[in-house]
Amino acid sequence: MDDQACAMLDDVRELLVWGSGDPPPEGHACVYTWNGYIEQRGVKSLLRYCESHAEELRSSYLAWIQDIGEIRIGQRTVVEHLAIEDGLSYWWMTLLVEKSPYKSSITDAIRLLALERIVREYKPAVLHLVGQSREICMAVQALCRSLKIGCRITAHPQPASRVVTTKKILRLLPQSIQGMLSFGRYLWSHRAFRKLRKPEWNGGVGSLFLCSYFFNMRLERAKPGDFYSDYWGGLHQLIRESDIRANWLHMYVPHPAVATPRSANALIRSFNREGESRNIHALLESYLTWPIVFRLVKRWVGLWFVLWRLRRLSSAFNPVQHKSFLWPLMKEDWISSLIGTFSINNLLSIGLFDAAMKDLPYQEKGLYLCENQSWERALIHAWKKHGHGQLIAVPHSTIRFWDLRYFSDLRAFQSSVSYPVPQPHLTALNGKAAINAYQATTSFKQSVVECEALRFSYLNRVRKEDISRKPSDIGIRVLILGEYSPPDTLRLMHLLELALSRVTAVIVCTIKPHPAYPVTAADYPALSLTVDTNSLENILHNFDLIYSGNRTSAAVDAYLAGIPVVVMLDDAELNFSPLRERPGVRFVSSADQLASELLAPGSYAELEQGERDDFFFLDPALPRWRRLLRA
Repeated sequence: MDDQACAMLDDVRELLVWGSGDPPPEGHACVYTWNGYIEQRGVKSLLRYCESHAEELRSSYLAWIQDIGEIRIGQRTVVEHLAIEDGLSYWWMTLLVEKSPYKSSITDAIRLLALERIVREYKPAVLHLVGQSREICMAVQALCRSLKIGCRITAHPQPASRVVTTKKILRLLPQSIQGMLSFGRYLWSHRAFRKLRKPEWNGGVGSLFLCSYFFNMRLERAKPGDFYSDYWGGLHQLIRESDIRANWLHMYVPHPAVATPRSANALIRSFNREGESRNIHALLESYLTWPIVFRLVKRWVGLWFVLWRLRRLSSAFNPVQHKSFLWPLMKEDWISSLIGTFSINNLLSIGLFDAAMKDLPYQEKGLYLCENQSWERALIHAWKKHGHGQLIAVPHSTIRFWDLRYFSDLRAFQSSVSYPVPQPHLTALNGKAAINAYQATTSFKQSVVECEALRFSYLNRVRKEDISRKPSDIGIRVLILGEYSPPDTLRLMHLLELALSRVTAVIVCTIKPHPAYPVTAADYPALSLTVDTNSLENILHNFDLIYSGNRTSAAVDAYLAGIPVVVMLDDAELNFSPLRERPGVRFVSSADQLASELLAPGSYAELEQGERDDFFFLDPALPRWRRLLRA
């Protein structure tokens, strides 16, 4: 027994799982907290248990997803029931298969798997759960039934917010209504894209297709019509030098810099009119036509019937072997995938990519930004359906241990069913860290190719000797790296406010917000905050310490530049940091811990050059990319 929470008890009467925000009561022999990483006075953390058994729990969850697809209902598997056209099963586009930590309750599912292991280890007579959601309570009850132990549920009501928003009201509606409303909003808000003329694509030898988000652009360079995306970095120059004719297909993402379809249309026209003639740009949304709309509605209705045929899917599980207790947690994801908003988005992707790939002349090679989201399955299928050449997935950032989008059970790649998972021909990985992580759960080692890290190439110009490691005369300078989601950023800042109330030293705080979530100094008046939106390349040398959230990959930049990094562990989440288990990185879960780290920014071990080289391929000449594009 490697865990001493219920140390050496022969008869654990009650296992208490404490999910309330208040401290757990004293006097219980076996207590695990649902949230938080702090362990004290015999109380253990379920999240720390998850981290200690990470490999087994991740494998168990991936196997569970694969098991669902292989369940037979009638004469067909779930994968076959969801066949949507020749060679494509819609199963591979569901939320269950995508496994996104941003869209699904991945952390809760992993905690439940950990709880199963704990129950099997201690064999309590009763499991007592305090203060969790209805779905988690149902899952725990199902777990207890399968293991034949008693179950007690104690509700701990949270104060209800009195603020009523349109988003809250919409979430109360049935998934099907939400789907119809989202489709109507999409048609109305994207109507301007239909005015964009179809591109005159480049074709033949020397043409290259690139699929990317219409986001993260250098708009100061866009004014004269020069398109530059930080996602692709030095590849822009390489394309020019290699005399490649590039076809850019962009997916519109509303953000402050390009807030409306009209402004996106104007930029596309500018790129095509005033930019380099060898680069053609188009928006995926401009391919929307009424035939695509009608086909979408027909397929959506068809998914209704599939949902009805598979209505007893959860009961098809063997309770012990196949972990049916996870189903209550994922049921809403399943429904949304088939008839909700997510379903509409997926069916749009299938129709739009099919139209775009049909319109595109033959392409020898194609690149696309890879995060293993559902739209990528639609692109891969359409690319191969219309007979194009080699398609290469390009993960543009880091591959984190708990970002399960990048991982699958090995059986998913070894299956010989009629509807295999859509896969690119190659996956271009940007460093040894990514290669090691990716190959941990895939058997396609031969499909991996090395390439330089385009988004991080500037790190060649950032040397450790350029970084000031001593506090300046004005105090300890801390750079805060904002998160993608507002709640994550709010938790990050709240912990910092609490920590600063515990220190007397002068701490000078600057935040670099995530592009998707702008922050102003007025949002945090207690911090005397400065907001800096310049690139990390230009500002890293100004700081003594980096304070980062649990998800952002921007912390890697500072880590490889040799600046001390402190990462906040979110009390409600697994450790999603790309620096998880990296030497020298400090992880904090309380205000006291953060206060201590803020006062000692110079005490961190120096990063070895080998550690830096191990993470990314950073050769500024891009020899790997040159070989890949010539092959």
